[in-house]
Amino acid sequence: MSKKEELNKAIELYEKFHWGKLPKQASQVRIKLTKTFVHLGKLLGVVYLADKGDGPKPYIHFFGGEPEPFSLKCCKCGGEVCLRKERRFRISKLPDLLTDPDGEELYIANFSGRVTERGIEG
Repeated sequence: MSKKEELNKAIELYEKFHWGKLPKQASQVRIKLTKTFVHLGKLLGVVYLADKGDGPKPYIHFFGGEPEPFSLKCCKCGGEVCLRKERRFRISKLPDLLTDPDGEELYIANFSGRVTERGIEG
C-alpha cells in the first residue's frame, strides 16, 4: 500500500470513528519500535478522550468481547467508582500491555477486536 493510500485509509477510519468529523490536520507520529518488550500485564480496558462532533468526551472500553465483561458502578463507600465483573471471560483473550526496555513507550499487543465507527469493539 502506498503512503497516499495508507493516509487516505487512516483519514477514512478517523472520519468513521469521529462520526463524520474530518481531521483538522494529518501528521506523522514518531514511534520507537523495539524488538524487546517488557510484559506489564493484561489490559482490562482503556479510557480515552475523543471529539465526535460535540466536544471532547471521555469514553471507556473494556476488553474481553461483547457484551463487555466489566462495568463501572458507584460503590457504597462514599460514592467511589468500582469495577464490577458482569460476566465470565478468558484472561488469555485480553490484550497485552507492553513497554520498551527503557519504559518510555506503551504498546498494546494481541488485540483481537477492531476499531470502527462505533468505537473500539472486541
